[in-house]
Amino acid sequence: MNEDSRTTATVVIDLYASQAPDHVENFIAHSVNDNYKSTIFHRVIDGFMIQGGDFESGTGSGGYAYNWYGYCNGQAETSSSDCDRTSWTVGDEANNGLVHEPGVISMAKTSSPNTGGSQFFIVPEDSTPSHLDGQHTVFGKVSSGLSSVTAISDVETGDNDRPIFEVRLLSVDIS
Repeated sequence: MNEDSRTTATVVIDLYASQAPDHVENFIAHSVNDNYKSTIFHRVIDGFMIQGGDFESGTGSGGYAYNWYGYCNGQAETSSSDCDRTSWTVGDEANNGLVHEPGVISMAKTSSPNTGGSQFFIVPEDSTPSHLDGQHTVFGKVSSGLSSVTAISDVETGDNDRPIFEVRLLSVDIS
């Protein structure tokens, strides 16, 4: 693949609102407000995952919860006025019975609890990162287009697992 290559694909993801209601609500809110539109998959690790959703910087250092879920940078707070909106995070829903297997979408976060924001990762066909079970919240699964996720995971990367050539998420449609 080179910089001039242009391939588009559709990936359909079923969201699990009953098992991860806050994460699904957060993902939908970011989606319908176009926060994910034209963002990049900034971190790609072959045989592990593809990560995107940093609508602020595209580097993996940005993004926050769209709505107030009671956490500021992972710390429980009583009011949304206790911190700047850009510090809002989603509380973990990782012990919901869902596991990290090929095709799942899960919330990216720091190593600290309750620090999910807008970033997510999708597990390709050749990965089963079970070490993330109970740590990162699975909130959906690819029902169509998993081979495209796997193809993205195979792209050439450079420093910080960033693809040499940008891989863009053109849009997210919720139906």
